[in-house]
Amino acid sequence: MNAILVDVSAYERDGFAIVPNILSPPECDQFKQEACRLIRERECSTGKVYPVYLGAAAASERFYQLTDDPRIVAILRAIMPTGIMFLSDKLVFKSEQAKFATPWHIDAAYWPNTRPKLSVWLPLDDATASNGTLTVVRGSHQHEWKHNRSDTHETLGAFQNIIRDRQWNPRDEVICNISRGSAIFFSDKLVHSSCSNTTGADRFTIISTYHAPAADEVFDKDYPARHVIL
Repeated sequence: MNAILVDVSAYERDGFAIVPNILSPPECDQFKQEACRLIRERECSTGKVYPVYLGAAAASERFYQLTDDPRIVAILRAIMPTGIMFLSDKLVFKSEQAKFATPWHIDAAYWPNTRPKLSVWLPLDDATASNGTLTVVRGSHQHEWKHNRSDTHETLGAFQNIIRDRQWNPRDEVICNISRGSAIFFSDKLVHSSCSNTTGADRFTIISTYHAPAADEVFDKDYPARHVIL
């Protein structure tokens, strides 16, 4: 296995790093099949399809093993030299029915007063501006941002805290067009959103969140798959 390198200074400056080809296309196919299985099982039990599936690692051994895949851990180790602990993950899928664009926000707004975290956004399909890829604001993790309560209908109830006042240079907005199996590592203080899916095709992504090892916070205890990696 070839070592995958990340420019840590660029990550610290920009708040994110894109690492290509962590998973192979066949691996992406296998994870997508597993994602579809989880979604089908939940649909059968609830009668509803939701575009976000929380806790894939808690429900699937395959996704649990992905949380500490050596290729991902190699990048995390460079970015997080004090240690690595997995917290949680979620599957997000967009389709002809679920086209929604994610509004501007920072993840830290959803876990206030907890230790810093970072997430790994890894698409199982090629991710583009037309099918709902991630958009980030370069360097925005270095600033404080005011969030507003959102209209539930506006964000399908999934995002209650959003940034309406875009006080950043539009030139710092980066639409992350990446191939499947590549990944975006980003700070929980980085402003980001996602594009809408206008293709009519499915787009699956697994998003995994990590932080430095420490005694459990109250927030952590809702996530049964959490474990220390390094």
